Amino acid sequence: MLPRSENSQPDTLLVTSLEHSIWIGLHSNLEASLSRLTLARFAEPTMLILHDLIDCAVKAMHRTVFLKIMMEDFGIPAGIEEANLEGLYTAEVVEHGSQNITNYCAKLRWHVEVSFPVANDAIVAIHCPVKWDISKIKTTKLIGAIGYKLHEVTFENETEGSTVTLSRQTNQISSVHLGSLLDDAASLRTIQNINQKLGYGIIQFSSSGELIAASKAMLSSVQLTDNPESITNLCAAIPFNFYNDIIWGLALTGNDGAFENYRVRMHIPGEEKLSILFNVSGYRDEQSIIHSLWQIVSLADRGASLTEGSIISEVRVNKITRNYVPQLVEQKAREAVRLGEDKLTNEECMVAVLFCDIVGFTSYVESNASSESIINTLNTILRRVSSSIKLHKGSIDKFMGDSVMAIFRDPADAIFAALDMQSHSADINGLRSRAGQDTLQLRIGIHWGEVVIGNVGTAERLDWTAIGDVVNTASRIEKNCNPGSILISQSMRDTVIASNHSDIGFGEVFPLKVKGKRDALFVCHLQM
Repeated sequence: MLPRSENSQPDTLLVTSLEHSIWIGLHSNLEASLSRLTLARFAEPTMLILHDLIDCAVKAMHRTVFLKIMMEDFGIPAGIEEANLEGLYTAEVVEHGSQNITNYCAKLRWHVEVSFPVANDAIVAIHCPVKWDISKIKTTKLIGAIGYKLHEVTFENETEGSTVTLSRQTNQISSVHLGSLLDDAASLRTIQNINQKLGYGIIQFSSSGELIAASKAMLSSVQLTDNPESITNLCAAIPFNFYNDIIWGLALTGNDGAFENYRVRMHIPGEEKLSILFNVSGYRDEQSIIHSLWQIVSLADRGASLTEGSIISEVRVNKITRNYVPQLVEQKAREAVRLGEDKLTNEECMVAVLFCDIVGFTSYVESNASSESIINTLNTILRRVSSSIKLHKGSIDKFMGDSVMAIFRDPADAIFAALDMQSHSADINGLRSRAGQDTLQLRIGIHWGEVVIGNVGTAERLDWTAIGDVVNTASRIEKNCNPGSILISQSMRDTVIASNHSDIGFGEVFPLKVKGKRDALFVCHLQM
């Protein structure tokens, strides 16, 4: 779906599957709705709420359709227990995804309808063809926290389903208030209340590692009672690596003995299979006593293992490795975590797939390996290509040696990115030519269509990538493109023309015979 123009009416989005991406169109319409109500600053949490509501509605529709399939095709009675139905439904989704159920929804002409009323305090309305239980949504507290409310209308005729409207509460205060500065006494009271509410434990150690004192909350956190024997058991439960890293190491060296965010796993005395991961911070005072604050991170069995040690080190590792993680994966992972999910789900969506290749780079490497840094040359070009992709709202799917694959939700963005790449390439080659170096041109191919973005690989190594005929076709278009040019499919051209981008020029459409295609593929060059 293309982004709507500023003056157009809100779209009504029809959803039959969560794997059919509507989020770009949804975001565009939601922004307009929130702006009308002067709630633009709530765009991110509202999008999360909307995602949750649509997820709940679609799953309710799918479960009802699945029951119809079971009754009609397999003769399973209508009175089947909910637990048994849930088990069958889960098995179907795990084995086949939602495709079979989605196809049946299309046959029934069922869909979840998402609309954006332009009156009163309504933000969005979601109609489901079946009754759905909104008590199952995960964002109820968030809805109340930011001053929203849900209103449900259930029709008497069950076949008409129900509609849920998300709206602003009429007494919501839209202005932003400036806070005040806490004095020292108020700050201390707040800290004490936080410690009491969250049950943070306190332990004091001598510089040699002897446990001087521990708070009742610390004993309680590891399921020990308040008695002298418990102090002995607590000492025995603290792992040696904590003493080695903190008592005799980190706390006595840098930062005047201060340390923070050190994670350590402690096994609960008497509970062989249970352990607690703590986050520990503290400092060493003038008498060399180490004061430490212990915060529970997670309770797990012995087999579970979140990383222990300094979180600062983990942050440094993450800083190194995050550049190796595709942008789209990181973005979708954050969305999944906010919704309480622990994996990425497959998604069917319309995208522009762009391939960009450095022409003749392999032969260039063979002839110039000794004269200049090949990696620096490659990275200089790919850095410019990547900046064009990022500037125009694209996501890099993968690097493949001297080529790049990127995806764009808006086809016009892909074209502007490609033009920007070729402009940068001309600048780079101008500099290289004046320096007496070989020029390196780009060729770019783009195609528009539906792909599946999903998990490919094994548990040890996964890619979340776009797959499908659109990807293969885009790659073949790029391989047939002339150096220094941009070649796009006719479907790409027609889609962009339909969105009224008069600032983009196209060449004549011509047929192209490509490997693996029985029929000719119609393409055209972009005017640069």
